[in-house]
Amino acid sequence: MGFKEKFDKLLAEYEADYNICGVISSEKKIYPIGSDTKVLSTIFELFSRPIIQQFADENGYTLVEPTVQNHYPDFTLQKSDNDNEKIAIDVKTTYIDKPESKFKYTLGGYTSFIRNNTKNIVYPFDQYKEHWVMGFVYTRVAVKKSAEHKIYTTDEISDIVLPYKDVKTFFQEKWKISGDKAGSGNTTNIGSINGRIEDFTAGNGPFSSEEEFLDYWRNYERTAEEREKKFSDISGYRVWKQN
Repeated sequence: MGFKEKFDKLLAEYEADYNICGVISSEKKIYPIGSDTKVLSTIFELFSRPIIQQFADENGYTLVEPTVQNHYPDFTLQKSDNDNEKIAIDVKTTYIDKPESKFKYTLGGYTSFIRNNTKNIVYPFDQYKEHWVMGFVYTRVAVKKSAEHKIYTTDEISDIVLPYKDVKTFFQEKWKISGDKAGSGNTTNIGSINGRIEDFTAGNGPFSSEEEFLDYWRNYERTAEEREKKFSDISGYRVWKQN
């Protein structure tokens, strides 16, 4: 069984656990998690930790997490600190309003570690052999504010309305789900493809290889004016490379 197949199997095993309704205190009071997307992203990152730890334990890896905020990746799998075939795993979460809706993510900066080997990254970029994304997408559920602000007891746990449903997951190499446009506004973030869960599962991105993906984003300019002179999409990049 390959690397991806092993992770897909683990994700399926944990699927029934994606129903966290709140945070419980030592006095057994339950505070609902609410519908804030930042809170929910943290919740899904908590889901991912035991899955990745289990994979590490079963396959002889040590799991390393960043000690500095905003450093890539969320998780590093390695055989040792001197391992030059480390595996990076980033956790990405987003939501949709309808089951058939498309969605996308931002996949990290294109002016940081892929251009500067040690910038904003746990270990030097050239020590990583593979880069993967564990993705979560959920459908939002409307919850009354009064219900979000209420404190529940353990006897009332079935009364708590989850702010999400229909959680779907995928595990895919980053280059296979990267798009050819920046992710958001004027930021220097790589944007993912804009698709449905099956597109992310299959890795239906525009790049033919990880080498092409890296070269594209290492040469992608910051402003629209600069990109107009060089390239702004994968077709333009391939013409630029030929010339």
